[in-house]
Amino acid sequence: MDLWERIERLHTLVMEMGLPHHEMAYFGIVCPYCGKSDRIYRLEEPSELDAAPDEYRQAWVEFATAGKLVLCKFCRHLLRLERDKGARPLGEDT
Repeated sequence: MDLWERIERLHTLVMEMGLPHHEMAYFGIVCPYCGKSDRIYRLEEPSELDAAPDEYRQAWVEFATAGKLVLCKFCRHLLRLERDKGARPLGEDT
């Protein structure tokens, strides 16, 4: 499976699992896709979920190594939140 297929599979898992389960938004972080700055929500780490599928765990290891995985709840894009860099698209420098 190539990089974009893995990203799309993670996106599908996030939607199927109804993530994020909590309402914790990061304010001041701008989505690089839609420009919204009040709709970025942290995705749960696999250890925070009761029964995270192995695919979710593997995707977390692959894509969250340099930061946290977040979701723009406006445009529904998955992003990686990196210290001092803000939200960046998955697949960029992955």
